Amino acid sequence: MHLSRFSPLALAGAIALMPAGSSLAQVPEGGAPPAWRVECAGDGKSLECRAIQQLIQIQGNTRQPIVSVAVRYAPDIKAAQMSILLPLGLNLTEPVQVKVDNGAPERQPIQTCNNGGCLVTMTVNDKLLAAMRGGADLKVTVQDQTKKPVDLMLPLLGFGLAYDKTK
Repeated sequence: MHLSRFSPLALAGAIALMPAGSSLAQVPEGGAPPAWRVECAGDGKSLECRAIQQLIQIQGNTRQPIVSVAVRYAPDIKAAQMSILLPLGLNLTEPVQVKVDNGAPERQPIQTCNNGGCLVTMTVNDKLLAAMRGGADLKVTVQDQTKKPVDLMLPLLGFGLAYDKTK
């Protein structure tokens, strides 16, 4: 996964300039939302794969990444793990909320921030994993610096197939 592609200033600016209560969704003009994809990296002895989805804001010819979600099967804990890379400029005292469609939210703290963004990692319980397999949208809710919620909607199209390939 190429986390270094994110421009922290651009990501923070995109969140900061959104009206309160806004939501972003990724749907190309005249097309269906993009499906989850699989990215793998290896050291010659083993291969580690992740199911990846990104939210990209498109304005004219400019593509600006807003959030990146990676889900992988972690054999050491025999469960799914999710990593969410968010922009800088968020309220760090409030937890990030993650839910599928209108389901109950999982609340997770932001673990760390660096110049590439802020990271949330969590173990995905069986209920959330099943919801992601059958749901339409993954909703990640963050709060901006003024404590106003910002909803980031990522389509779950192809999630189950992509996740199954990470095992």
